[in-house]
Amino acid sequence: MSFSHKFQVWLTGRDMVYYIVGSLLLVATITDIFWRRIPNILVLIYFVSGIFVLHSDFVIRFGISLVIFSALYRLRFFGAGDVKLFSLIIGFLGVYDGINMSVIALIFAGAGALVYLIFSAQLVKRFNMLVNYCIRVLACGRLEKYGEYGLRDKHMMPMAPYFLAGFILWRCFC
Repeated sequence: MSFSHKFQVWLTGRDMVYYIVGSLLLVATITDIFWRRIPNILVLIYFVSGIFVLHSDFVIRFGISLVIFSALYRLRFFGAGDVKLFSLIIGFLGVYDGINMSVIALIFAGAGALVYLIFSAQLVKRFNMLVNYCIRVLACGRLEKYGEYGLRDKHMMPMAPYFLAGFILWRCFC
């Protein structure tokens, strides 16, 4: 047996998907931190690679999750880039693994938001904004846009770093 044959690494299809998702989250983290956006060209590149690697399964999962998570964007709970990131992750990893990884990421994001709000002395203000929103929703009997701040608000958190941290943790322990 030759030396190169002993140390040859064979990538399964699943390993390739993990490398694609990891690179997606790394690039999205960089763009989200520096420019506070996830460019559509990035989404397009990874969408095409998802079609190439996973075929129609990817397209179906991506499309359904995009429609479902678009409601969160319309309510302004998440940005458009975050919704596309959610959809790409579920498209690549599948519904079960994608949601598990996203839940871990959202726990990280919640902890990060809490720390940020405490240290920036905004916790009480933001809690009051949330209470006012809940009262408005209960008063009118339907969900409405959470419009307490603008899309360019300096206090909006980039979510991609939390997705990257959630993905790393999920890959290490799940």
